[in-house]
Amino acid sequence: MLSSIAFTIISIASTSFTILITLPIIIILYIRLHRERVTVILLSTNTYMGLLTFSIILLSTNINVLRADLSETSLVNTGGLTACQLLGFLVYERFGCCYSSFVLQALSRLLKVLYPKGTILQSFTFNLVCIVIQWIVCFLLLLPSYIWRDLFYSLYELDYYCGIRYERLFYLWYVIFNIYVLPLTYMAMIYIRLMYHIRRGNLQLLQTQRGRSAQRNYVVIRRILCTMTVLALAGLPNVGLAILAYIKPNLSGYYYMYRIQWMVPAITMCTISIVLVFITPQLKKVIMNAERLDKQVMPT
Repeated sequence: MLSSIAFTIISIASTSFTILITLPIIIILYIRLHRERVTVILLSTNTYMGLLTFSIILLSTNINVLRADLSETSLVNTGGLTACQLLGFLVYERFGCCYSSFVLQALSRLLKVLYPKGTILQSFTFNLVCIVIQWIVCFLLLLPSYIWRDLFYSLYELDYYCGIRYERLFYLWYVIFNIYVLPLTYMAMIYIRLMYHIRRGNLQLLQTQRGRSAQRNYVVIRRILCTMTVLALAGLPNVGLAILAYIKPNLSGYYYMYRIQWMVPAITMCTISIVLVFITPQLKKVIMNAERLDKQVMPT
C-alpha cells in the first residue's frame, strides 16, 4: 500500500514540477512570438504545449489514483467508467503528441542544414501548418483505440485508473508503436541524415582549418544524442514490462507495473522540460532575457 502511494506521489511531484516549469516558459515564448515570428521559438512553444497538456492530464489521473489509494476504494463507478477511459486515452494521445513535436524540431533542423539560404519549408507559416497537422494526426492515429475503448482501456482494479493491460499485447503494441516507436524511428532517420551531412561538412572545414565551425557542429551532434537518449528512456520500462508480460502473462499487473507505467515518463518529461532550455541556444537566450522582454512589452 505504502509503496503504491509512493509511486503515485513521485508521479504527482514530477508532473506538478513540469507544469510549474512549462507554464512560465510558454508565456515567455508567447510574448516573444507576439513581437517576432521565429520558427525555432514556434516549434519550442509547440513542444512545451505538448509537455504541459500531457502533465495536466497525467496529474489529474494521479490525483484520482491517490484519492482512491487513501480511501482504498475505486472512485470509478459504472457511470464514471467512460470518463476514466477518456483520461486513459488522452494520456497516451498527449504522450504521442509530445514525441511528434520533437520530430518536427528534428525535421526543421535538417531542412535548415540542407537549405541554409532558406526556403518556404523553413517559413513560420509552413511550420505553423505542420504543427496543426501534427496535432490532428496524433489524435487520429489513436482514435480507433477510443472508438473501441472497451477493448483497449479497462480499469486496473488494484491501481484505480484506466489503461491498456499488459496481457492485451496487440492493443498495447498498437498504441506503443504509434506514440513511441514511430516518432523515435522518424527522429533517428532524420538525425542520422543530419549527422552524416555535418560529418561530411566537418571534413571539409578541417581541411580549410575552420576548426571553430567544425567544433560547433560537434556540439550540435552531442545535443542530438542527448535528446534522443532522454526520449528513448521514457518508453523503455513499458517495453520491458510488455515483454515480461508476454513471457509470463500471470505476472501482468504485479510488481507495481501499472504505477511504473507512467511514473517514468512523468520523470522524463520533467527532465526534458529543463534540458531543452540548455540544448536550444535560441530558447535559452529568450528565457535568460525574459525580464528585459517583459519590461519592453509592458506599457510605461
